[in-house]
Amino acid sequence: MQANKLLFGTAGVPNSTQKKNNPIEGVKQIHALGLDCMQLEFAHGVRMKEEVSSALRKVSYELGVPLTSHGPYYINLNAREQDKIDSSVERIIQTAKISDLCGAESMTFHAAFYMKDSPFDVFDLVEKSMNVIEERLSRLDIEIELRPELTGKTSQFGSLDELITLTKNVSSCAPCMDFSHLYARTGLYNTEAEFKEVLGRIREEIGETALSNMHIHISGISSNSKGDLKHLNLEKSDFDWKALLRSLKEFNCGGYIICNSPNLEDDALMLKEFYATLN
Repeated sequence: MQANKLLFGTAGVPNSTQKKNNPIEGVKQIHALGLDCMQLEFAHGVRMKEEVSSALRKVSYELGVPLTSHGPYYINLNAREQDKIDSSVERIIQTAKISDLCGAESMTFHAAFYMKDSPFDVFDLVEKSMNVIEERLSRLDIEIELRPELTGKTSQFGSLDELITLTKNVSSCAPCMDFSHLYARTGLYNTEAEFKEVLGRIREEIGETALSNMHIHISGISSNSKGDLKHLNLEKSDFDWKALLRSLKEFNCGGYIICNSPNLEDDALMLKEFYATLN
């Protein structure tokens, strides 16, 4: 069986990039560091001009540094007011449009908050919005994987069960597996046996291709009873990233591993170097 390839990169422009807010320079720095990919961060809004996106696509292609993206934080497909839901849908579509222009193939976002509603009702609303988004992107001839993120707070939509079911129901959806969030959200899933349990579920319920084409987030993390508090550098956290990488290797996983530790490229390189030692 052919080994699938995992690509390692940073959530946003590496810290060591001289021009901190320049994604083109960020891609060049990823390449110089020996990393493989980069996630475009649109957390505070989609403000990239089209000429920048086309130049970014060119540099990404020439250097062989593929891109993913992360949508704005102010998305809530379960907002109280319909106009806020509509605005959230528009933000996802805008992110998909600019991500597509940049050549990104996978896009993640935090889909919703429960707002004290039943998780079942929230799921239905999210699924309804995702179907609308899928149809609109299809009409725009935009093909991008929509990946609601596995979220770290118990107040947020995005549990493992929800993402697996959403992926089954909406053809353009796949999970963004933030394993650090999964640990913070549940207090579980921090051993090799537990990581293998998760990967086994994904394979069984979504299919083998879901493991060969993953979008993963990893960082150190701190948490309390309500979920994640903040990202930490891996060595300042008890998150067992080595056990996770061993599990990903055993399941022959492929795709993107995006590091969002505060030290970004330092931990991304540490992850890549450790993974390279696994047989």
